[in-house]
Amino acid sequence: MGKTPKKLTALALALGITMLLATGTVPSLTIGEKAKETVFAFTSSKLINVGGDVSLTEQENRIVWNPHVVGLTGASHWKTTFNNETQITLQTTADEAGHVAAGAWWTTSFKSNSKIQLHTSEPIRIVASFRVKILTASYESKSAWLRIALACAVQRSDDSVVYTEMDFWDSPKALQHPSGNIKEGGDIVYKGGDVVEYKIDQAAMGEWINYSLDLTHFTDRAWSLKSGDSLESVYIVVETMGAAVDVSLIVDDFWITLFE
Repeated sequence: MGKTPKKLTALALALGITMLLATGTVPSLTIGEKAKETVFAFTSSKLINVGGDVSLTEQENRIVWNPHVVGLTGASHWKTTFNNETQITLQTTADEAGHVAAGAWWTTSFKSNSKIQLHTSEPIRIVASFRVKILTASYESKSAWLRIALACAVQRSDDSVVYTEMDFWDSPKALQHPSGNIKEGGDIVYKGGDVVEYKIDQAAMGEWINYSLDLTHFTDRAWSLKSGDSLESVYIVVETMGAAVDVSLIVDDFWITLFE
């Protein structure tokens, strides 16, 4: 599986941000296409979250990353461990449906301890950067609906919450929903209710992959951002339904940057 690459240092991250400021562009990835450049008109940048390099104590990392499950019962086995990297593991039975998530919430890891306004008088961009290695993602039957994604929650001005997901691994079944347009060559996996999902990659197993995703672009495309909309969380999520699955992945250098 190869040697784990060195963690990003604060200097390397600063140099990366300086390069972005110099070029004024950030890549926005779409499956099957070359990286597209989104032009920014910004003069400064700052990190929104803490603990993205998993350098805190086990207890502190667990608070900052806020790992949790939704919908799963004791019939499933899940765990999140922190050992200089964040490892997420999920094993389910055929009758289970739900997700496990870990990342950054305004209540636990945003430096401001507040939600981030997405619609402002001056243009801003919020970019989530991270590296991930999927160790395994297996399922027992073709009916398995399994996806691994970066997701973010936006609270709207009417206090409702909507979710935008950027999938970097999907089972074939997950790409067949009739609300999507994957079969037609598009990048929408699912669109309905309070969720819009996009396909941005199909990550190879056992390889470290770096992502830098423009959350402002994807959330605005999904929901047409307006005054009062705010970012309340950004996280890695593993979702499953329809068959027993076995998933394990490692995440590191999970940083959210505000450009303004």
